[in-house]
Amino acid sequence: MIKVVFIDIDNTLLDFNKSSAQAIEKSFIEHNLPYSDHVFNTFIKTNVGLWQRIERGEFTREQLHQERWNMILKQLQLKYDGVKIEQSFLKYLYECAIPVPNALDLVKYLAKKYYLCTASNAPHDQQINRLTVSGIKPYVKQIFTSESLGADKPSKTFFDRCFERLDGAEPTECLIIGDSLTADIAGGKNYGLQTIWYNHNLEPLPQDKIYDYTVNSLMEITKIL
Repeated sequence: MIKVVFIDIDNTLLDFNKSSAQAIEKSFIEHNLPYSDHVFNTFIKTNVGLWQRIERGEFTREQLHQERWNMILKQLQLKYDGVKIEQSFLKYLYECAIPVPNALDLVKYLAKKYYLCTASNAPHDQQINRLTVSGIKPYVKQIFTSESLGADKPSKTFFDRCFERLDGAEPTECLIIGDSLTADIAGGKNYGLQTIWYNHNLEPLPQDKIYDYTVNSLMEITKIL
């Protein structure tokens, strides 16, 4: 019987792509740099690759904040201080919280039936503020972030430290919902949690079925839980 539900934040509850696009555009305006869709697309491709390296333990969040935008600006052939863009980007992203469709309805539903927690690799204060701005925070019992726990999803240490704060809950009594097959689904499955893959990009189903359930929209989850 499921008692605890973990749910990812970015691109599961909050639309990271739309939020980051707004934050990038504001950052480029602030620094008088030309913004276009190409800037955003370059950011997404580079950012996904860097976070995959973080999940594998090949890169750190500190390196991310120092190098991410220098790498992107180089690809865009723009000469500017990437650390300054990173600082502006984080400032604007902190304030931007665009919910995924039906995210608020889903957390209201889940909070009535389960002990609801979020699990994120993004900065702790940023995620608390974004969940507050979006109206989601009142329905969440605990907000677990890699920064506050000192370990990243999908590591065993991340989940160990979550469970230290869950008053005796067993992994078999828990389920994780997320859009990442690596950070959320593989991480949860390896720890013994049940899993729901939120496949919002309609990606081809992998041959290795590591998830227990898959959904394309958040409200489909109410048919499972």
